[in-house]
Amino acid sequence: MDPEESNNRAVVRWAGIVAAVVMALLWFSAGLWKLTDITGWQLKLTQLLVPVHLSLAGTLAVGVSEVFAGILLLRPSWRRWGGLLSAGLLVAFMAYMGFNYQTLQGEDCSCFPWLERAVGPAFFWSDAAMLAVSLVAVRYSPKPSGLRGAGAAALAVAAFAGVMLGVDRLGPQPEVHVTQTVTTDAGPLDLQEGSTFLFFFNPSCLHCLHAGQTMANYDWNARVLGIPTQDPDWGPGFLQDAGLQGVRLSPDVDTLRESFEFQDVPFGAVVREGAVLEEIVFWEEPDLGDMLRRHGFID
Repeated sequence: MDPEESNNRAVVRWAGIVAAVVMALLWFSAGLWKLTDITGWQLKLTQLLVPVHLSLAGTLAVGVSEVFAGILLLRPSWRRWGGLLSAGLLVAFMAYMGFNYQTLQGEDCSCFPWLERAVGPAFFWSDAAMLAVSLVAVRYSPKPSGLRGAGAAALAVAAFAGVMLGVDRLGPQPEVHVTQTVTTDAGPLDLQEGSTFLFFFNPSCLHCLHAGQTMANYDWNARVLGIPTQDPDWGPGFLQDAGLQGVRLSPDVDTLRESFEFQDVPFGAVVREGAVLEEIVFWEEPDLGDMLRRHGFID
C-alpha cells in the first residue's frame, strides 16, 4: 500500500470516528435529559401536539432510542447500526415537524439541554446537518457485528428508563403549603381558608388559552385565582377571550412561585385551607374534570 492510499484510509477512518463521537455526545445529552425529566418532557410533547395518552410512551421511546444510538455509535462494531438509528431518528423528527409545520411554527422544540430551538427553517437545517454527520459515521464504519451484545445494551437502557420512571412517579413528594394571603383585584385573599384553584398562565400562550376554555365549561364550587406569569395587564383580556368568569387576578406571581416548581404554563394547583392537594400540568378531559370533581371543586 502506497503512503498516499494509507493516508487517505486514515483520514476516512478518523472522519468516521469523529462523526460518531459528535453524534453520540448529542444523543447522550438529549436522551438523558428526557429520561431524567420524564414528566417535564411529557408536557413538552403535548405542547408539540402529541396526545396526552401517548406522551409517556413517546418520552420513554425517544429517550431510550437516543441513548441507545449514542451507545451504538461509540463502539466500532456497532457504529453502523448506531448511525442508521441516528439517521432514522432525525428523519422522523423532521417528518413530524414538517407535517405539523403550520401549527407548530415558532413553538419551542429544544431537544438538547444547551441548544434552544424553535420550529422554523433553522430547525430543519440543523437536523439536516446532523443527518449528514450521521451518514458519515455510517459510511466510514467497519462491518457491524455483535448483535447479541447490542441487544443486551438496549435492554440495559430500557431498564435504566424504567428506574427513572419509578423515581419520577414514586419518588417522595414534599408537602406543599402556599402563602397565607395574596393580593387580588378584588382585595386580599386568604388561601388558608376554603378551597381555591390556582391557575398560572401566560396571556400570550395558546396552550393556556385552551386550558382556560376548558375551565370555562365547569360549574365551580371553589374560588379560582388567576396568576399571569407575564404581561399582567393583559390578564383581563385573556380571561374574557377564554370565557372565564368570576376569576380573581393576582399580581403576586413571584411570591406564589416560591411554593411551586414548574417550568411551563399552563400550571394549576388544587388548594384547600393552604394545603396543595394536586398539581396540574395536563389539561385534557376527562381526566381534569374527574380530578376536580373528586376533590369537590366542580359539580
